[in-house]
Parts: sequence; structure tokens; C-alpha cells
Amino acid sequence: MVLVADGEERVLQQVSPTLEKAGFTVLTTLGWSATLEFCRDYREPVQLAIIDIEMGTGSQEVLRELYQTHPGVRVLFTSTGDPPGQVGLSAHFSGFLKKPFRRSRLLGSVLKAIDAPLPHTA
Repeated sequence: MVLVADGEERVLQQVSPTLEKAGFTVLTTLGWSATLEFCRDYREPVQLAIIDIEMGTGSQEVLRELYQTHPGVRVLFTSTGDPPGQVGLSAHFSGFLKKPFRRSRLLGSVLKAIDAPLPHTA
């Protein structure tokens, strides 16, 4: 399962069908509040979370909750800006995708992130 969290509905509407056509099960959340609620309530395994780091405040809380409730998750960050210098709580960080992006770039980044090994945590 892939979680797509973004602050713009149109991005969710573009990314979700692309990933579903590639065979992924996709759940979307709009904004940090809905993403945090998802992290707290959804207990099925999440293979990858695609998260827009520009959605607003609360990013550290969302990441902390996501990593705690879904320890095997990998995270692909997106942004219209440059990659973050310090993403914090980034043990599960598996890549960065700059917006806007083509479908082929999205799929390539998703496959690469899913194949990336997670670091061992004690």
C-alpha cells in the first residue's frame, strides 16, 4: 500500500491513478491533519509514503507518528523547492522528487524508494 499525502487535491488526483495503473493500492490524505489522523488510525502495512514536505506545520509530528505506527515504511518526499537539507526523523527517507514531475519520473522514484533498504534501527 502507498500513502500519498499532499496539500493540493489536484496532485492527489494526478498521482493516485498513475500509481493504481501501475498496480499499487493507494490511499490519499489531504493536508497534515488528515495525514496525522491516518497515521494514528490506519493499522495495515504501508510500504511507501509519498509526502509533500511543504504541506504546512506539523511535519515532524506526522513523521514521528508514521514511523512509530508503520515501522517498515519508506518515505519519498516531494516539494516544489530543493531537497531539504535536514529532513529530521529521516531514518526511513528513501528519496526526493521535485515538483512538477512526469508520470515516468514518479513511477521510477517510487520503484527506487520501495527497493531501497531501510537502515537498521536499535
